Amino acid sequence: MLLNFVARRDVGLTEGLKELCAGLLLIGTVATVAWVAWRLWSRPKTPTAEELASRFEAVRLMSGTQFEVFVADLFKAMGHQVLMSGGVGDQGVDIVMNPRGRRIAVQCKNHVRPVGNKPVQEVYAGARHHRCVEAWVVAPAGYTRGALDLAESTHVSLYDADSVHEWIREIDTLEKERASGTPSEIIDPSPQYTSANTEMTETGKRAVRHPHRDDPPKN
Repeated sequence: MLLNFVARRDVGLTEGLKELCAGLLLIGTVATVAWVAWRLWSRPKTPTAEELASRFEAVRLMSGTQFEVFVADLFKAMGHQVLMSGGVGDQGVDIVMNPRGRRIAVQCKNHVRPVGNKPVQEVYAGARHHRCVEAWVVAPAGYTRGALDLAESTHVSLYDADSVHEWIREIDTLEKERASGTPSEIIDPSPQYTSANTEMTETGKRAVRHPHRDDPPKN
């Protein structure tokens, strides 16, 4: 009798494990289908945004220069004037952008791991050299805690892979509006404009009165 009880208990346990595995498999399948559906739904539909999204999928294969060109193309697609300044003597600034008339110094870092303090330090100093009112770093891999802390105290804006995806979605929306004939504004890539410290702001004012040699040509 005891053996029969143990045997029945083993059968019940086996059936329970089978049901549990089947349930987990079903949940995994539903989650996978939902994820694929979301990816297809959220994927850009317009040519420029789709091309940028496709390029960003291969970001790990880009060289440093290729990534700088990619970021510059993003800003151009948003409707901004862009000057590539990367190379020898760039003073830590790869791109100078002019959204809504304010000069922004941008450093691009396509590292495998989160970037540290150095890019923040470089673009902060380089922004003054290029007479910019803001300093940004764009790094898909993200940032170390030290970089985040330094950026907060120096008012340097940091952007990662999520930021790039958001910019591409905004470009997609902008292109749809243009195609439909709906009036659209130039995209401001910064979620919320916060002026830099007083020194940088004053430098920007001087740059307005005395155009810098690196200013993009006016249309």
